[in-house]
Amino acid sequence: MAAAAAAISLLRSPPLLQPTRRRPAPPACTHSERGVSFDPGSAFYRSDSAAGRDLAVLAATLNRRRGRADPSAPFLCLDAMCGCGVRALRYLAQAGADFVWANDASEALRPVILANLSRFEWGSPAAEAGRRRWVVSHNDATRLLAERYLRREYFDVIDVDSFGGDAAYVRAAFLALKIGGLLYLTSTDWRSARGYGSRSSLSSYGAYVRPMPYANEVGLRMVIGGAAREASLLGFHITPVFSYFAYHGPIYRVMVQLRNGKDDGTSNYGFICHCKSCGQSQTFGFDELGQISCGCTDRTVGCRFNHCCRPTLDRSSP
Repeated sequence: MAAAAAAISLLRSPPLLQPTRRRPAPPACTHSERGVSFDPGSAFYRSDSAAGRDLAVLAATLNRRRGRADPSAPFLCLDAMCGCGVRALRYLAQAGADFVWANDASEALRPVILANLSRFEWGSPAAEAGRRRWVVSHNDATRLLAERYLRREYFDVIDVDSFGGDAAYVRAAFLALKIGGLLYLTSTDWRSARGYGSRSSLSSYGAYVRPMPYANEVGLRMVIGGAAREASLLGFHITPVFSYFAYHGPIYRVMVQLRNGKDDGTSNYGFICHCKSCGQSQTFGFDELGQISCGCTDRTVGCRFNHCCRPTLDRSSP
């Protein structure tokens, strides 16, 4: 009941529009993505990333229709690093979100974001009735997520399209997410995923990654493993929904669903080892450490394997 009341409060918190005043039409758009028109302005925008946004909209739509404990509650989305606002716009126009919070740290992008989101609201029945379906802010993502948690404002979808491999926001995102909600995570840290930044991957995701011939998959598992660790620290567990790798970044994107209660994780959390002699790979659990060997030799992992390559893996991930 408290979460529902907070959601209703969130919807009503922005100032109401005046029904008698009609906003001027937004400026002409310069881009279109899957039928949604917008203007990127000076914000970073890459059309190659449209497939990742397609998957996010699809997952959000399915979650809104049949993945929630209370289907009658408002469907709330938060875009923590929205750029020009195209993802927020698509959550409104295509995923059926009742309310979207669009945030970007750069205040210089505010006119661009407002103009794009106004395209959806301008002339709509919601605007005529004086209801606001979105709000724009300019805060650090971790601070914004922590404030939402402290105000007991929880979201069904949280999208964090970050740059690099800093995962400091993951725990705050889980705190602001509803049970059963979706968290969309991003990493562009290809050096860590390919084993050239082991210290960075260890500090960000709790994974010591070594060079592997399937670095794209390892990078996705690295992100999932870090999310699983953060959820466990909070007393939750996660279910991977999908994972997506894009070469043009390269970009590693993972959608996970938050579940209540801890999971023992013994079957989905462990190590991957790759034999440099025969080229085969195997997975091992923590209880098998010290007994790892490859079938092509009687010697242990230290002799042939790539040095116990990869902790914090979720083997059930796509």
